[in-house]
Amino acid sequence: MNYISKFTFIAGLLFFFLIHSRAFAAEEIYELVEPTKLARFSDITYYVRFPQGRGFEDPGRASSRKEVSVRGVLALVTWSTELEDVRTNIMSGKRFQNYVKFADKHNLALITWTNFKGYKTGVSGDVMDEDRLKDYEKSYRERAREWKNGYRRLCRRFSLPEKNLMIYGISGGGQMSHRLALQEPDYFFAVHIHVNSSYDSIRRDGEQILWLVTTGTREYGYPAGIRFYREALSRGYHMIFRAEENLGHAGSPATERTSLAFFEYCMNFLPDASDPEWRPPPVDQFYLMKYPTYIGDYLNSEAFTTAEAPKYMAPEVMVALPNKAIAEAWGTVLDFNQPEKSQPSAPLLNTIR
Repeated sequence: MNYISKFTFIAGLLFFFLIHSRAFAAEEIYELVEPTKLARFSDITYYVRFPQGRGFEDPGRASSRKEVSVRGVLALVTWSTELEDVRTNIMSGKRFQNYVKFADKHNLALITWTNFKGYKTGVSGDVMDEDRLKDYEKSYRERAREWKNGYRRLCRRFSLPEKNLMIYGISGGGQMSHRLALQEPDYFFAVHIHVNSSYDSIRRDGEQILWLVTTGTREYGYPAGIRFYREALSRGYHMIFRAEENLGHAGSPATERTSLAFFEYCMNFLPDASDPEWRPPPVDQFYLMKYPTYIGDYLNSEAFTTAEAPKYMAPEVMVALPNKAIAEAWGTVLDFNQPEKSQPSAPLLNTIR
C-alpha cells in the first residue's frame, strides 16, 4: 500500500469514527429528579431518550401543551443507583443497544431510573409471616408512591403517555419493576422481569398486564419464580415463564431474543398514543395466551403445537406461547405437525391454569 493509499485509508477511518462519535454525542438524554421525603432512601432520578436520540421541544415555551409524539414508552431498569451507569441504560451502543434499536424502530421513548430499593432481596412475599408482610407492604407502598409521583411528572414534562408502559427489569430492576406493576397495574401494558431473587405476592388487577418471567435453573430465586408463575396463573394472569438451563444470576442471548420477541408481539396491540385514529385489532393481546399456537414445557424448554403438547408434558409445566416467533426464541420447537387452524379446546387451556 503506497503513502497516498495509506493516507486515504486512515482519513476514511478517522471520518467514520468522527461521524459515529458525533452521533452518540448528539444523542439527547433528559433528566428529572423526584426528591424523596423518606429519610432512609435517596432521590429517584429519571432519564428519557426520544426515538433516534432526537431532541425535545419544551412545551412550556409554546402557547399550548405539545401533542404526544411517540407511540408509547419502554422502560429499561437495573439494579444500579449510579447516575451515569443508569443513564447508559437508554443510550445507543451500550448494554441495551438492541432494545434501543427496537424503540427507534417502533417510535418508542425510552426511560430509566435509579433503583429506588425498598424491596426484600431473597425473601419472597409468599414465605413472609403476616406481620412481616404487612410492615413490608406498608413501607414499599410509600416508596412506590414516590415513584408514581416522579413518573407522572416525567410524562407531563416530556409529553409522554402515562398509561400502557412496557418495562424490562433485570436483577434488582426486575425486583423493582414487578412490584411496581403489582402495586400500580393501571400504568402497565407489558412486563418482562429477569433473574429475580425474590417475588412479591400476587395481587388483584395484575391480570390486565401481559407478563414474561425469565430466570435460570441456577438462580437463587428459581423455585420462587415457579411458585410465582403457578400462583399467577391460578389468579387469571397472562404469563409466559422461561427457565434457562444452567443459567445463574446473569443475562443471556436467549433471554434477550425471547424478550424482544415478546415486546414485538406486544406492538401488535399497544395503543398508538401519537395517532388519534388508532383502533385496536379484532382480538386483544390475551386472546393468543388463552388460545396459544404453541405450548412449552418449562422444565426442558421444548415447545410443541397445542394439539401435540398434551402427549409430551404434564399440565403443571405447560407455558402458553402465543406465536411461533416467541416459541422459537423461548426454546426448541418440535413442530411434528403444522399448527391447526382451529382453536384448541377450552379443557386443555384450563389445565395450563
